[in-house]
Amino acid sequence: MRSSHEPPSDHGESSRAQHLHTVVAIDTSNGSIAGFTELVVPGNGAGDGQHYGTAVLPEHRGHGLGLWMKAESIRQASRDYPDLGGLLTDTADSNTHMREINDGLGCTPTHTTHQHQLDL
Repeated sequence: MRSSHEPPSDHGESSRAQHLHTVVAIDTSNGSIAGFTELVVPGNGAGDGQHYGTAVLPEHRGHGLGLWMKAESIRQASRDYPDLGGLLTDTADSNTHMREINDGLGCTPTHTTHQHQLDL
């Protein structure tokens, strides 16, 4: 497996521009994507970044790719954006594997969100 990093790109209006960073794990046996993680950083490189998503395809799970990709995105953000105040991530209580990864990286809970659904 190897990682590729997309260079930052601006999205949205210039006053609300953000940089999207994606770390991808590639299966070198066939060139397919094994997993990815995304991190969005405010356009000015300050404040808090936000992890948007991390996923590993089922056939590649159990090898530490989720941890490796997320750690690499944190390393790159620390290097490229020294004025970042922190990184935020959202994880469902039921996603115990990702919660273990986040705990292992030093993330601490800051709030709880409750979602409700009304069937129509």
